[in-house]
Amino acid sequence: MWRWTMRILVGLCGLIVLAALAGATYQSLATRKDLALTPPPGQLVDIGGHRLHLWCTGAGTPAVVLDTGLGGSSAEWGYVQPEVARFTRVCSYDGAGMGYSDPGPSPRTARRIASELATLIDRSGIDGRLVLVGASSGGFNVRVFASDHPQRVAGLVLVDASHEDQAHEVPRLARFVRLLSTVGVLRMVGVSFGTRVESVAPSARQFARATSFRAAGYQAAADEIIHIRESASEVRSSRRKLTIPVVVITGGRGADAAWRDLQRDQVTLSERGCQIIAQQSGHVVAMDQPQVVVDAVRTVVQTARGRNDVPLCGTPVAGR
Repeated sequence: MWRWTMRILVGLCGLIVLAALAGATYQSLATRKDLALTPPPGQLVDIGGHRLHLWCTGAGTPAVVLDTGLGGSSAEWGYVQPEVARFTRVCSYDGAGMGYSDPGPSPRTARRIASELATLIDRSGIDGRLVLVGASSGGFNVRVFASDHPQRVAGLVLVDASHEDQAHEVPRLARFVRLLSTVGVLRMVGVSFGTRVESVAPSARQFARATSFRAAGYQAAADEIIHIRESASEVRSSRRKLTIPVVVITGGRGADAAWRDLQRDQVTLSERGCQIIAQQSGHVVAMDQPQVVVDAVRTVVQTARGRNDVPLCGTPVAGR
C-alpha cells in the first residue's frame, strides 16, 4: 500500500510539473506572438539595466507627460493624447513591466517609479519644465516627482488620483500572481489588470490588446499593490507646499464622502490648487470624459506659457 501511495504521489507531482512547463511554454510563445504582430508605437529607452517604452506626439513646450494607474499602459491615454498633441508635445509611457516596457527592479514603489521616470525624461531628450498628469495611483508617482524635482515641473493634473491616507488593502491573490502569470493561468482564464481593452480608444486598442497578458505586466502590478503602503508613506513624507498649478479632477460618479474629502485635500497641495468635478465620470475619467482632462491640461500649459488670464478650473472651489 505504501509503494502504491508513493507511486501515485510521484505521478501527480510529475503531472503538475508537466502542466506547469506546458503552461509556461504557452505563456511565453503567446506573448512573443502578440508583441511580434504589434510592435510598440513609440521608442524603447534604456534607463540603465532595462528599457521603458515612451510614446511622444505633437510639438511645443512645455511637454506633457502622462502616467497611468495600477496595471495600466500608455494605450489608456488613447482618447487624451491625440487631443493634447494638437497644442503641445505630449508623451505617455509604460512603467517597468507594463505595456511594452522591460521588467524593472523591485519594490515597485512611487519613489522608484518617479526616479525611473526622471531618468527616462533625461535620456529621451525632453527639455524644459514639464506638465505631469497622473491618473489613479499614477498620482503618487507624479507627486513624488514634483517634490523631488521641483525645478522640472511646471504643473500637475491629478486625475481621480490616489491619496496617501486612503485605505490600501492588499489582495491575498497578489502573492500568487508571479506563479499564476508565469504558467499562463491568468492568460488562459482571460484575466487582465488595468482597463478593459474594449474601453480603450480604437486607435490604441491594438497596443492594449498586444500587452494585456504579459507575465511581466501582471507581476509589476502585483509588486506595486504589495508595496502600496510603502508608496503611500513615501508620498506622505515628501509632501510639501507647491507653488505650481495643481488641478485635481475628481470623478463625480460612485465616489463616497471619504473619497471626495481626500480629493479636496489634494487641492491644498499648492497655493494654486483647484478642483474640477467630472460629473459624468467614474474613476477612469480619461475614458469617461477625456475632454475634461484635455481642457485641464490645456489650461496648465497655457499658464506655463504665461497666460495668467486663463482660470485653471473656471469657478474657484468653495472653501479654497
